[in-house]
Amino acid sequence: MDDDRNDVLSALAPLIQVRPQVEQHCLFGPGWSAPHGREPFGLAPFHIVTAGKAQVVLPDLDRTLDMNDGDVLLLPHGARHTVRTAGAPADATTRLERHDNGVVEVRRTSDLSGGPLAAPTLDLVCGRFAFERVADNPLLALLPEAVHLRGGGPRLARLVETIRDEVAAPRPGARAIATDLARALFTMILRGHLEDHGEGTEVAGLLARPATARVVAALVRDPARPWTLDQLAEQAHLSRASLVRAFRTAGAPAPLAFLAQVRMTLAVRHLVAEGLSLAETAARVGYESESAFSRAFKRHYNAAPGDYRDAARA
Repeated sequence: MDDDRNDVLSALAPLIQVRPQVEQHCLFGPGWSAPHGREPFGLAPFHIVTAGKAQVVLPDLDRTLDMNDGDVLLLPHGARHTVRTAGAPADATTRLERHDNGVVEVRRTSDLSGGPLAAPTLDLVCGRFAFERVADNPLLALLPEAVHLRGGGPRLARLVETIRDEVAAPRPGARAIATDLARALFTMILRGHLEDHGEGTEVAGLLARPATARVVAALVRDPARPWTLDQLAEQAHLSRASLVRAFRTAGAPAPLAFLAQVRMTLAVRHLVAEGLSLAETAARVGYESESAFSRAFKRHYNAAPGDYRDAARA
């Protein structure tokens, strides 16, 4: 990623105000599995494999991710999932011993007699990112359900190793240091996602280009504004024709069609996760009436807003 793109990422990262919570250091033997329910809106679990191999099962996405030493997984929207040692059955259960080391809760599998396993096969650091002022920073809604950052690069490896060291052998200030390192990790996850998928997904493609990233930032800051193509071109510092071409090159729809997608994505968050009323949601995403919003929503999702919300909560 070149300097211009790094500058754009530096400008966009503050749109997602995040408070890291480094919570567990897990030392697990073979045959271990742990389910995690969906997190409340605004909490995003993360898992760092610091040694060994793990699998993460995402039933709602019908996906199973293989994670290796140094990999990091972020679930921006709190998707329910199961973390397990590689090859363990989904319903595996294992006795755990737990203690607080002053920085995190340490979890370790035990043998049948209750004694600790001498050589864990999986070393994990786990926690959650708490997103602050989520409604005011809706760039979060544009992230995918799962962001898997693979290890191997020296910068990520050093960061992961240092986080692990701080939680495994507590020293004065370890909690504060681990928290600050996790905040840096979040930005590195964003950067890695753009580098890995900048040419493959429309949102990442738009964010990976400075001109179109400025437009995305403007739209997510103020989705209710009655944007025109001229105004969006001004944000991008491009002509209208050049802006349309830039969106096409990124694999995205035309700018105003993309605005409609952003509004509908945010509408689901407001309706389902935040529990806003139809009128409040319509106003938040730029519709002057509930009826106009309902028509647009039904065109996009093939369901009325109320029906969609009820089905999502069932």
